[in-house]
Amino acid sequence: MVYSNEEIELTLNFYSIAKVHLDNLNQAIQFKELNDHEKNEYMFYSHIVSKVNYWLKALLPDELEIIALRNFENKTFDLISIHVGYANHSSIVRKYNSIINKVRKLNNEQVY
Repeated sequence: MVYSNEEIELTLNFYSIAKVHLDNLNQAIQFKELNDHEKNEYMFYSHIVSKVNYWLKALLPDELEIIALRNFENKTFDLISIHVGYANHSSIVRKYNSIINKVRKLNNEQVY
């Protein structure tokens, strides 16, 4: 499936939430069998987590830091530029956009 940059950003933003729900469902599995709705949720959240984990493995450490700050910690580009030592936020915006493009290309090459 081909994702747009916006879809990649939304998936990255949803990753933290999906991990929490997946952990909760994993705990529920220990105590009971999942119903059909919970099985569908489990498959959905598992897909999101595995997809983002695949993307994250392909990123360099500085790229991971920017993605983590922006998508997992909801930091602004100004705060990210201060954190990583860039002179202004426009440099971080360009770097962030190049990371998203890298992920999009990686995703488009992934075999299903």
